[in-house]
Amino acid sequence: MKIVLRRSAIALALIGGLLLVGAIGISLVSMLGRRLWSAPLSGDIELLQMMIAVAVACFLPLCEINDRHIRVDIVGTLFPEGLNRALLAIAHWALALVSALLVWRTSLLALDSLAYNAQSTQLGVPQWIPQAAMLPGLVMLGVCALYRGIRSLHHASADDTTEEGI
Repeated sequence: MKIVLRRSAIALALIGGLLLVGAIGISLVSMLGRRLWSAPLSGDIELLQMMIAVAVACFLPLCEINDRHIRVDIVGTLFPEGLNRALLAIAHWALALVSALLVWRTSLLALDSLAYNAQSTQLGVPQWIPQAAMLPGLVMLGVCALYRGIRSLHHASADDTTEEGI
């Protein structure tokens, strides 16, 4: 299960990376066009916003499956290991709940955008497309969070990312 989740998260992160490289390319072409020929790409900011939103959603599952979210352990050293694991599990499950809410609301947003034919201002890109493209990353985030929550209860160390060499 862990291997499948990690490989899926890596695949999504690679897609997010390609989107970021594309966004960098669009930004570069627009800046060069603006400076050299006074002709920037029309709607470049719209495209960048859409691409970055989808890329961020693609990166989140890899961060969660590797348990690399930022957390502050100010009081963690005061509690016994079992309680720390339980608190960590609760935090992962809370993230899974937030992910489920994001999936629900983003899917409703995409359906409304499709029903009302909402489009971006300059380019006329249907808004449901980037909204729907965020859903796989958000769903995968929730699945990874559920897995990490269960995993943190059953293992003394939540940092088990090196055991499979992936």
